[in-house]
Amino acid sequence: MWIATTLGFFSIVQKRGDAQQGMLTLRARAAGDLDALRAAVLPELGPTVAGGGTDYPFRARAPRAAVARAVAGLIGSLDYGNFKDAVAARQGAGRAAVYHDVWQALLGLQDRSARAATADAFGGVLLRPGPEVLLREPKGHFDGTVWTFPKGRPDRGETPEACALREVLEETGHAARILAPLPGLFPGRTSTTAYFVMESAGAPQPFDASETQSIRWAWADDAASLIGLSPNPVARERDLAVLRAVLAWWKAHGADPGRHRAP
Repeated sequence: MWIATTLGFFSIVQKRGDAQQGMLTLRARAAGDLDALRAAVLPELGPTVAGGGTDYPFRARAPRAAVARAVAGLIGSLDYGNFKDAVAARQGAGRAAVYHDVWQALLGLQDRSARAATADAFGGVLLRPGPEVLLREPKGHFDGTVWTFPKGRPDRGETPEACALREVLEETGHAARILAPLPGLFPGRTSTTAYFVMESAGAPQPFDASETQSIRWAWADDAASLIGLSPNPVARERDLAVLRAVLAWWKAHGADPGRHRAP
Protein backbone atom coordinates (compact mmCIF):
# COMPACT_ATOMS: atom_id res chain seq x y z
CA MET A 1 0.00 0.00 0.00
CA TRP A 2 1.00 3.62 -0.47
CA ILE A 3 0.51 5.97 2.44
CA ALA A 4 1.07 9.71 2.27
CA THR A 5 1.36 11.41 5.65
CA THR A 6 2.63 14.65 7.10
CA LEU A 7 5.70 12.65 8.19
CA GLY A 8 6.48 11.37 4.70
CA PHE A 9 5.46 9.13 1.83
CA PHE A 10 5.79 5.36 2.23
CA SER A 11 5.25 2.17 0.25
CA ILE A 12 4.39 -0.66 2.66
CA VAL A 13 4.77 -4.16 1.25
CA GLN A 14 5.30 -7.76 2.26
CA LYS A 15 8.58 -8.81 0.71
CA ARG A 16 9.93 -12.34 0.44
CA GLY A 17 10.60 -13.64 3.94
CA ASP A 18 8.49 -11.00 5.71
CA ALA A 19 5.43 -13.22 6.17
CA GLN A 20 7.30 -15.97 7.98
CA GLN A 21 8.76 -13.45 10.42
CA GLY A 22 5.60 -11.38 10.90
CA MET A 23 7.30 -8.35 9.36
CA LEU A 24 6.54 -5.70 6.74
CA THR A 25 8.94 -3.67 4.61
CA LEU A 26 8.53 0.09 4.51
CA ARG A 27 10.10 1.88 1.54
CA ALA A 28 10.69 5.58 0.94
CA ARG A 29 12.17 7.95 -1.61
CA ALA A 30 13.74 10.06 1.13
CA ALA A 31 15.65 8.58 4.04
CA GLY A 32 14.38 11.32 6.31
CA ASP A 33 10.82 10.05 5.91
CA LEU A 34 11.70 6.74 7.56
CA ASP A 35 13.57 8.55 10.31
CA ALA A 36 10.56 10.78 11.00
CA LEU A 37 8.19 7.82 11.09
CA ARG A 38 10.48 5.92 13.47
CA ALA A 39 10.80 8.88 15.82
CA ALA A 40 7.12 9.79 15.85
CA VAL A 41 5.08 6.57 15.91
CA LEU A 42 7.15 3.50 14.99
CA PRO A 43 10.13 2.98 17.31
CA GLU A 44 10.13 -0.71 16.31
CA LEU A 45 11.23 0.21 12.78
CA GLY A 46 14.60 -1.33 12.04
CA PRO A 47 17.63 0.44 10.63
CA THR A 48 17.29 2.13 7.26
CA VAL A 49 18.99 0.30 4.40
CA ALA A 50 20.17 2.49 1.53
CA GLY A 51 20.26 1.15 -2.02
CA GLY A 52 18.17 -1.87 -1.12
CA GLY A 53 16.11 -1.80 -4.31
CA THR A 54 15.78 -0.21 -7.73
CA ASP A 55 12.46 1.60 -7.25
CA TYR A 56 12.84 2.98 -3.70
CA PRO A 57 16.35 3.87 -2.51
CA PHE A 58 15.57 3.51 1.22
CA ARG A 59 13.80 0.79 3.19
CA ALA A 60 13.42 -0.62 6.68
CA ARG A 61 11.47 -3.45 8.31
CA ALA A 62 9.11 -3.51 11.27
CA PRO A 63 6.74 -6.02 12.89
CA ARG A 64 3.37 -6.12 11.13
CA ALA A 65 1.47 -5.45 14.37
CA ALA A 66 3.65 -2.44 15.14
CA VAL A 67 3.04 -0.99 11.65
CA ALA A 68 -0.71 -1.42 12.15
CA ARG A 69 -0.52 0.40 15.49
CA ALA A 70 1.55 3.19 13.95
CA VAL A 71 -0.92 3.75 11.12
CA ALA A 72 -3.80 3.72 13.61
CA GLY A 73 -1.89 6.21 15.71
CA LEU A 74 -1.47 8.56 12.76
CA ILE A 75 -5.21 8.41 12.15
CA GLY A 76 -6.00 8.90 15.83
CA SER A 77 -3.83 12.03 16.01
CA LEU A 78 -5.08 13.59 12.77
CA ASP A 79 -5.70 17.29 13.49
CA TYR A 80 -5.91 19.11 10.15
CA GLY A 81 -8.67 20.06 7.73
CA ASN A 82 -6.58 20.07 4.54
CA PHE A 83 -3.84 17.53 3.94
CA LYS A 84 -1.71 19.52 1.48
CA ASP A 85 -1.77 22.59 3.76
CA ALA A 86 -0.66 20.44 6.69
CA VAL A 87 2.17 18.96 4.60
CA ALA A 88 3.28 22.46 3.58
CA ALA A 89 3.32 23.59 7.22
CA ARG A 90 5.21 20.53 8.49
CA GLN A 91 7.39 19.46 5.54
CA GLY A 92 7.55 22.56 3.36
CA ALA A 93 5.98 23.88 0.17
CA GLY A 94 8.20 21.70 -2.03
CA ARG A 95 6.83 18.48 -0.58
CA ALA A 96 3.27 19.82 -0.77
CA ALA A 97 3.80 20.61 -4.48
CA VAL A 98 4.92 17.04 -5.13
CA TYR A 99 1.82 15.69 -3.39
CA HIS A 100 -0.30 18.08 -5.46
CA ASP A 101 1.13 16.48 -8.60
CA VAL A 102 0.08 13.07 -7.28
CA TRP A 103 -3.39 14.46 -6.54
CA GLN A 104 -3.59 15.93 -10.05
CA ALA A 105 -2.69 12.60 -11.65
CA LEU A 106 -5.30 10.77 -9.57
CA LEU A 107 -7.88 13.38 -10.57
CA GLY A 108 -7.71 11.80 -14.01
CA LEU A 109 -9.36 8.67 -12.63
CA GLN A 110 -12.30 10.67 -11.36
CA ASP A 111 -12.39 12.81 -14.47
CA ARG A 112 -12.55 9.84 -16.84
CA SER A 113 -15.51 8.17 -15.17
CA ALA A 114 -17.44 11.41 -14.65
CA ARG A 115 -16.76 12.69 -18.15
CA ALA A 116 -17.69 9.41 -19.80
CA ALA A 117 -21.03 9.48 -17.97
CA THR A 118 -21.94 13.07 -18.90
CA ALA A 119 -20.19 13.86 -22.20
CA ASP A 120 -21.41 12.52 -25.53
CA ALA A 121 -18.49 13.78 -27.63
CA PHE A 122 -14.73 13.89 -27.12
CA GLY A 123 -11.96 15.95 -28.64
CA GLY A 124 -8.37 17.04 -28.32
CA VAL A 125 -6.41 20.27 -28.08
CA LEU A 126 -2.90 19.90 -29.46
CA LEU A 127 -0.33 22.12 -27.75
CA ARG A 128 3.24 23.00 -28.54
CA PRO A 129 5.64 25.33 -26.69
CA GLY A 130 4.72 28.96 -26.77
CA PRO A 131 2.05 27.96 -26.22
CA GLU A 132 0.43 27.45 -29.58
CA VAL A 133 -2.77 25.50 -30.21
CA LEU A 134 -3.78 23.62 -33.34
CA LEU A 135 -7.03 24.78 -34.91
CA ARG A 136 -9.01 23.21 -37.76
CA GLU A 137 -11.18 24.94 -40.32
CA PRO A 138 -14.24 22.73 -40.97
CA LYS A 139 -15.13 22.19 -44.60
CA GLY A 140 -17.64 24.80 -45.67
CA HIS A 141 -17.55 26.24 -42.15
CA PHE A 142 -19.95 23.52 -41.10
CA ASP A 143 -22.43 24.48 -38.38
CA GLY A 144 -21.24 28.07 -38.41
CA THR A 145 -17.73 27.35 -37.16
CA VAL A 146 -14.80 28.99 -38.93
CA TRP A 147 -11.97 27.77 -36.67
CA THR A 148 -12.43 25.16 -33.94
CA PHE A 149 -10.89 22.16 -32.21
CA PRO A 150 -11.23 18.56 -33.42
CA LYS A 151 -13.96 16.53 -31.74
CA GLY A 152 -16.62 13.94 -32.44
CA ARG A 153 -18.89 11.25 -31.06
CA PRO A 154 -17.47 7.85 -30.08
CA ASP A 155 -18.05 4.69 -32.06
CA ARG A 156 -19.79 1.85 -30.25
CA GLY A 157 -17.51 0.55 -27.48
CA GLU A 158 -14.88 3.26 -28.04
CA THR A 159 -13.30 4.84 -24.97
CA PRO A 160 -13.21 8.63 -24.56
CA GLU A 161 -9.44 8.64 -25.07
CA ALA A 162 -9.59 6.50 -28.20
CA CYS A 163 -12.39 8.63 -29.64
CA ALA A 164 -10.49 11.87 -29.02
CA LEU A 165 -7.27 10.52 -30.57
CA ARG A 166 -9.15 9.21 -33.62
CA GLU A 167 -10.97 12.50 -34.17
CA VAL A 168 -7.71 14.45 -33.92
CA LEU A 169 -6.05 12.15 -36.44
CA GLU A 170 -8.96 12.25 -38.89
CA GLU A 171 -9.59 15.99 -38.67
CA THR A 172 -6.00 17.30 -38.43
CA GLY A 173 -3.75 14.49 -39.68
CA HIS A 174 -1.82 14.49 -36.41
CA ALA A 175 -1.22 11.29 -34.50
CA ALA A 176 -1.15 12.51 -30.91
CA ARG A 177 -0.34 11.59 -27.32
CA ILE A 178 -2.62 12.50 -24.44
CA LEU A 179 -1.02 14.63 -21.74
CA ALA A 180 -4.02 15.04 -19.45
CA PRO A 181 -7.79 15.41 -19.39
CA LEU A 182 -8.79 19.06 -19.81
CA PRO A 183 -10.86 20.02 -16.74
CA GLY A 184 -14.49 20.79 -17.46
CA LEU A 185 -17.23 19.91 -19.92
CA PHE A 186 -18.08 22.13 -22.87
CA PRO A 187 -21.67 22.20 -24.15
CA GLY A 188 -22.49 22.96 -27.75
CA ARG A 189 -25.76 23.11 -29.61
CA THR A 190 -26.11 19.34 -30.14
CA SER A 191 -23.51 17.74 -27.85
CA THR A 192 -21.47 18.17 -24.69
CA THR A 193 -17.77 17.62 -25.28
CA ALA A 194 -14.92 16.58 -23.00
CA TYR A 195 -11.43 17.40 -24.27
CA PHE A 196 -7.94 16.07 -23.67
CA VAL A 197 -4.73 18.11 -23.76
CA MET A 198 -2.43 16.49 -26.32
CA GLU A 199 0.90 16.82 -28.08
CA SER A 200 1.75 15.77 -31.61
CA ALA A 201 3.47 12.39 -31.88
CA GLY A 202 5.16 12.97 -35.24
CA ALA A 203 4.93 14.59 -38.63
CA PRO A 204 1.31 15.22 -39.69
CA GLN A 205 -0.34 13.09 -42.36
CA PRO A 206 -3.10 14.19 -44.77
CA PHE A 207 -6.33 14.92 -42.94
CA ASP A 208 -9.82 13.94 -44.04
CA ALA A 209 -10.64 16.61 -46.63
CA SER A 210 -14.33 15.78 -46.39
CA GLU A 211 -14.33 17.22 -42.87
CA THR A 212 -11.47 19.73 -42.72
CA GLN A 213 -10.33 22.25 -45.29
CA SER A 214 -7.25 23.54 -43.46
CA ILE A 215 -5.39 23.48 -40.15
CA ARG A 216 -3.09 26.02 -38.51
CA TRP A 217 -1.08 26.56 -35.35
CA ALA A 218 -1.99 29.77 -33.55
CA TRP A 219 -0.73 31.76 -30.58
CA ALA A 220 -3.24 32.44 -27.82
CA ASP A 221 -4.35 35.91 -28.97
CA ASP A 222 -4.52 34.83 -32.61
CA ALA A 223 -6.45 31.70 -31.67
CA ALA A 224 -9.04 33.77 -29.81
CA SER A 225 -9.45 36.06 -32.80
CA LEU A 226 -9.79 33.14 -35.22
CA ILE A 227 -12.33 31.38 -33.02
CA GLY A 228 -14.20 34.68 -32.75
CA LEU A 229 -14.88 34.57 -36.50
CA SER A 230 -17.42 31.76 -36.03
CA PRO A 231 -20.96 33.13 -36.52
CA ASN A 232 -22.47 30.31 -34.43
CA PRO A 233 -22.53 31.95 -30.96
CA VAL A 234 -22.84 28.67 -29.04
CA ALA A 235 -19.88 27.07 -30.83
CA ARG A 236 -17.87 30.29 -30.57
CA GLU A 237 -18.35 30.58 -26.81
CA ARG A 238 -17.66 26.86 -26.33
CA ASP A 239 -14.37 27.05 -28.22
CA LEU A 240 -13.30 30.22 -26.42
CA ALA A 241 -13.99 28.44 -23.12
CA VAL A 242 -11.88 25.49 -24.30
CA LEU A 243 -9.07 27.89 -25.23
CA ARG A 244 -9.19 29.56 -21.81
CA ALA A 245 -9.12 26.18 -20.07
CA VAL A 246 -6.17 24.88 -22.05
CA LEU A 247 -4.19 28.09 -21.51
CA ALA A 248 -4.83 27.80 -17.77
CA TRP A 249 -3.59 24.21 -17.95
CA TRP A 250 -0.46 25.34 -19.80
CA LYS A 251 0.20 28.06 -17.22
CA ALA A 252 0.11 25.41 -14.49
CA HIS A 253 2.10 22.74 -16.32
CA GLY A 254 3.88 24.30 -19.28
CA ALA A 255 7.36 24.24 -17.77
CA ASP A 256 7.41 20.52 -18.45
CA PRO A 257 4.05 19.37 -19.87
CA GLY A 258 5.24 15.89 -20.75
CA ARG A 259 5.73 14.93 -17.11
CA HIS A 260 2.00 15.39 -16.58
CA ARG A 261 1.08 12.84 -19.25
CA ALA A 262 -1.92 10.83 -18.20
CA PRO A 263 -1.20 7.27 -17.01
